[in-house]
Amino acid sequence: MWLALFVTGCGGSSVRWRSGWSSAYSRFSDEARDRFVHARALLDSGRRMEALTELRGLASSDPDNLEIGAWLQDLEGDLLVDGEDLFAGTHSLAAESAPDVLRRVYSTRKDNEPTVTSFVLAARAETDVMSVETLLGKALALDPTCAWAHYGRSHVLLMDRTRPDRWGQAGDALERALLLDPGHLRARRLEAWMRAEEGSRDKAARNLQRWIELTVDDPRVSIEDAVQARIDLALLFLLDGDDGRAERLLQDLEGQEIGRARRLTLLAVARQEAGDELGALDAALRAQGAERGAALPLMQEALLHELFLGDPKTAEARWRAVAELADGTKQIADLVRGLRARVRLERIDRAATDRVPSPAE
Repeated sequence: MWLALFVTGCGGSSVRWRSGWSSAYSRFSDEARDRFVHARALLDSGRRMEALTELRGLASSDPDNLEIGAWLQDLEGDLLVDGEDLFAGTHSLAAESAPDVLRRVYSTRKDNEPTVTSFVLAARAETDVMSVETLLGKALALDPTCAWAHYGRSHVLLMDRTRPDRWGQAGDALERALLLDPGHLRARRLEAWMRAEEGSRDKAARNLQRWIELTVDDPRVSIEDAVQARIDLALLFLLDGDDGRAERLLQDLEGQEIGRARRLTLLAVARQEAGDELGALDAALRAQGAERGAALPLMQEALLHELFLGDPKTAEARWRAVAELADGTKQIADLVRGLRARVRLERIDRAATDRVPSPAE
């Protein structure tokens, strides 16, 4: 969460970190760890209500464990969105939206029992940036050594575009979180993302590789996060010109439905850069099928037909499809692609006009 989890060169730490199970606010006994692994297995198998019961039992036994609390809160949020009226006795979906129900539930708990954990969880459920900052500030006033609260501040600072120095402040908050808990998995994931955004692709790739290596089969990492991290790493390899490693990493995810359109689009780029035009076209077509209505796979297919396969008629048809798609979208990325498509179509039309013989010929 953290306002829908802002997504995934901050802290300058290059420590060879490892993640344990005994950090403050995420300490697990052997029994609790086994129960958590069981809850995650239930969740991954689609048995969400059983997982909810198990996670609520764990949270009741250890109310200060923010790892458990975060997983429970995210599951509650998902169930509310899907229409499960989990808190009908006090905050019903009949009267409020799912995000508002979750926010009010955790705000009420924070008011009734103002602890570090309750403030952090209330911040995660909050929908207003300034309120998130206030709640995390109260958590840190109670315990300045709470890595989870510093990690949360890094998220919210990145989202506050009114701050001219938001990246620097977010980096400082994340560095503080990692100094307090070098093995904080969520903070380490954000560290790699921030490095990539700042242009430190080599460092970002190394950080992300280590994160992937150390979180294999870790129940604290969702399947979706694990897959998306690998797709992110493939993108970093592509940006760094390492098309072969990118392609191998993406091919290793063959058959995975999570992030399928994005994965196949990147695979098309990797194959195109490697000179495999037909393989690139195959990946682009599959990406288009994976996410119908998305402009990126259509644009990729148009480029392949135009630049590599020598098929301008098919390319023109694809560019027109991109332009038409952009007419009905409010997504900035698709609008930009639509503009690019229109420019290309104008050039195609102009070239066709130039080829028409004059009456004197």
